[in-house]
Amino acid sequence: MAGLTLFVGRLPPSARSEQLEELFSQVGPVKQCFVVTEKGSKACRGFGYVTFSMLEDVQRALKEITTFEGCKINVTVAKKKLRNKTKAK
Repeated sequence: MAGLTLFVGRLPPSARSEQLEELFSQVGPVKQCFVVTEKGSKACRGFGYVTFSMLEDVQRALKEITTFEGCKINVTVAKKKLRNKTKAK
């Protein structure tokens, strides 16, 4: 289903998936949640993704969740990544 995954930007390097899930669980059950980390490190690259099962929970999260550990974050509906079917040689 389209529009059930949120992109969460402006996360601090200390952000962890468990913290993000705890925050977003306040608006509804989280289906999947993860922060993107630096290769070979546990440091957050500054963004993550949260997937809900219901569109109502997505809409609530967009309205209600604006901060993470006291810092302003950017929450938007995630866009699908377009992948080329043919790879350059």
